[in-house]
Amino acid sequence: MAIAYHVKGELLQFNVAQLLKEKVEASRTYEIENAIVPVDDLALTVTAPITGRIRLVRVETNVLVTGTLRTTLKLPCTRCLEPVEAPVTVEIEETFVPVSDVSVGNPVVIADDVDRATLIDESHILDLTEVVRQNLFVSQPTHILCREDCKGLCSTCGHNLNEGRCDCQNTTIDSRWSALLALKDDTSH
Repeated sequence: MAIAYHVKGELLQFNVAQLLKEKVEASRTYEIENAIVPVDDLALTVTAPITGRIRLVRVETNVLVTGTLRTTLKLPCTRCLEPVEAPVTVEIEETFVPVSDVSVGNPVVIADDVDRATLIDESHILDLTEVVRQNLFVSQPTHILCREDCKGLCSTCGHNLNEGRCDCQNTTIDSRWSALLALKDDTSH
């Protein structure tokens, strides 16, 4: 039996004690609106609340979380490094493992290869925060421009060429063009 919930303006933490007591394939669906993922990392700036839908399904003794979440990140332009806001979509598919047995409360032996971000704590709280944060890192676009005609930075002084020309005298010629330059000089005489 699937149960639907609406989560608005909260952290991505879910009490799964009741779900773990139900039969295999029992599920919960959550509509996420304005959720928060605190990020203490200068390389990742989340500029909009997280929205989307996730589904928690009991599988054996674990909980499978699947879903799609959306937000906006502030990233540097690939050419000029100016900040740009970019929408991102994160696909979640992760199995979470409880650290204690929900029916008797005894600790459960956790395999060494289990990611600590996918553990359900002693209070049966499944916290998606770290999994979402990690997925935001890998979901960042690799090539983003502040505008299609971005001119980038001067390779000599680093001036943003979108703000106008710089004062550099770019007289250095790439040696790979020397044969063509010699040909040009020969034909112009």
